[in-house]
Amino acid sequence: MKSTLEELLARINILDVVSQYIKLRKAGKDYIGLCPFHKEKTPSFTVSTEKQIYYCFGCREGGNAVNFVMKYENLSFREALESLAKEYGVEIRSGGDPRRASHFDALAKLSEYYFDCLKNSRATLQYLSRRGIDEETIKEFRIGYSDPSGNRLKAFLKGSGIPNDVYLSTGIVRMKDRDLYDMFRGRVVIPILDVNKKVIGFGGRTMEKDGVPKYINSPESSVFSKRIALFGIDKTRKHIAEQNEAFIVEGYFDFISLYRHGFRNIVATLGTSVTEQQVSKLRNYTNNVSLMLDGDEAGIKSALRLIGMFAEMDLNGAMVLLPGGHDPDSFVRKEGVEAVRDVVRTKKPILDYYFDYHMKKEGIKTLEGKQSLIKAVMPYIEMINDGVKKRLYIKRLSELTGVEEGYFALYDREKEIGAPQGGADPVNIIGKRVVSAFIHNPDLLELFKGKEVIEYVRDENVKEILVKMLDSYAETKQLEMKSFIEVLEKEELKGFVLSAAFDGAESDDEELKTILSDYFKHLKKQFIKDESKKITEQLSEAEKRGDEGAVMELLEKKRQVLTVIKNNFL
Repeated sequence: MKSTLEELLARINILDVVSQYIKLRKAGKDYIGLCPFHKEKTPSFTVSTEKQIYYCFGCREGGNAVNFVMKYENLSFREALESLAKEYGVEIRSGGDPRRASHFDALAKLSEYYFDCLKNSRATLQYLSRRGIDEETIKEFRIGYSDPSGNRLKAFLKGSGIPNDVYLSTGIVRMKDRDLYDMFRGRVVIPILDVNKKVIGFGGRTMEKDGVPKYINSPESSVFSKRIALFGIDKTRKHIAEQNEAFIVEGYFDFISLYRHGFRNIVATLGTSVTEQQVSKLRNYTNNVSLMLDGDEAGIKSALRLIGMFAEMDLNGAMVLLPGGHDPDSFVRKEGVEAVRDVVRTKKPILDYYFDYHMKKEGIKTLEGKQSLIKAVMPYIEMINDGVKKRLYIKRLSELTGVEEGYFALYDREKEIGAPQGGADPVNIIGKRVVSAFIHNPDLLELFKGKEVIEYVRDENVKEILVKMLDSYAETKQLEMKSFIEVLEKEELKGFVLSAAFDGAESDDEELKTILSDYFKHLKKQFIKDESKKITEQLSEAEKRGDEGAVMELLEKKRQVLTVIKNNFL
């Protein structure tokens, strides 16, 4: 495993890996961006191409390229290793989490089964044709059909080479009265893929006009959650990053229709309202997110609840309302591409739409209408963290209602901006500087190799790190961070080292030597002082006992310690 990891890390540039998921910009010799693992508005996520590691100074997540993919994709270490190994052409033995791996295998087989079933269902092909789905689109999205015949499903399961209990564990294949059946039977089936193009679940659409429910999704599993997944992101994430904007639509066919008409910076939710997890995922590619919804009251109210979330994540949220009760699928098929582009050009911030919607519904000319508008929009204005943007909305509200801007200060509940919570970092700050010095100039480890001074280190975490550093350096004559962090089993040690790796980068060799010399001199002095204190206590006890031999021996030890202190530290 170790040799495979080292070979893989030698081929990978962490910047290439992380840039597939996160928007980064150069800052000095490193790259920074918004951390995908916690909410933040100011970038604290840092990637070092020199050391081939990443670290977030906000949530303290860090590691090498494999660790990043593991964390971001919610994979085991082995699975992340295999995923990158496949991408970079490094051979690796099979393995990993059996439950998760078997899920992926079963879902991939089911996807091909549904795709094959569609070829033999003329009615389903005609249904898709009426919806503008041609053969090319069917192949690209691997659209399928679940044959309601139990015999066909049984024949597939028997010949798939995967045990039935694995299919049952996905929740898609089920058992009733000792008979196996498929939850999507009789439906059009659309595979849902993750960013690595692995099938993680399915959406099933009824073909019956009044069929209920219209859509069903795979059940929650170890690889699928409809609150996290975004349909189509495997195809569009790079386009979203390039165009610096994402459009969210509500359904599979909305996405497919727009995509086949040339719209590439889109994703679709899976029958749920837009969730924080989905928005957080999109934020890795852009800070501009627009909702493309039908313009009914439910659509607008659904969008309104996102204002606070967008403000918290420092995203620009906008809306595109389609006319005449259309959804994106029906609108692009009936009115064409240019009509969609024209509507997109009319997009507005979500709160602007609510202003317009509420004034049209309640009116603005009467006293009651003005009061109603203030009451309706002020809670959403309060959610805005950007002070300038908030003042502009207050100014607009003042102009519309005739109420002076100062009055709205009564409503304003801006949070006081204070210092970061908590005190200083609880880790040994001096010890961190020493670890940082060794990271930036590993050759300095030669000066301390084999010396007992390491034993003087009282912080057990720092001591363990230094011992492992010396061992690694003795073995390879180098200290590569991307490999060394895998030697550290404890997460707190890994975080300590990653944080230290981004400290003190501008120090020159002489300064680093001074830091190390002062540190170990301090440790030795402290150690000797502690020994002197122990001798004094032992001497007092020997005198109480009347043990003259022990007193004389301890006095000699005390004299030697004082001589060392005088010669070395005074």
